[in-house]
Amino acid sequence: MIEIMKTSIILVLLIGLAVPGQSHAATSGDGHWPQFRGPNAAGVSTNANLPDKWSATENVAWKTDLPGRSWSSPIVWGDRVFLTAVVNSGESEAPKKGLYFGGDRPAPSKSEHLWKVLCLDLATGKLQWEKTVH
Repeated sequence: MIEIMKTSIILVLLIGLAVPGQSHAATSGDGHWPQFRGPNAAGVSTNANLPDKWSATENVAWKTDLPGRSWSSPIVWGDRVFLTAVVNSGESEAPKKGLYFGGDRPAPSKSEHLWKVLCLDLATGKLQWEKTVH
């Protein structure tokens, strides 16, 4: 049985969900945030109305629990948010702070890992679909 660890995703900084009525606030003019640091990898939004502070409850439009763990940058394309995650069938290591180059492991993990792509609705955060890719 696969043990699923839940990850709470807050995308306020990246896609500007905190701005009422503007679900694509931090994306490019065409509604896309296509890569790490957004359009042109600049990390800059054309929207001047983004909040300058937030917390677990302040300036957050939605949160959603997702399976597994993820360290990738979300991609926004139109009204969809795409994420990657890895779901481990065994016990997962505790996350570590700082740069991480694999740790001191004498052997690879023997538990099964499922690499997934997840698609969320930008306005609601509801999971639209998920696909195991490896």
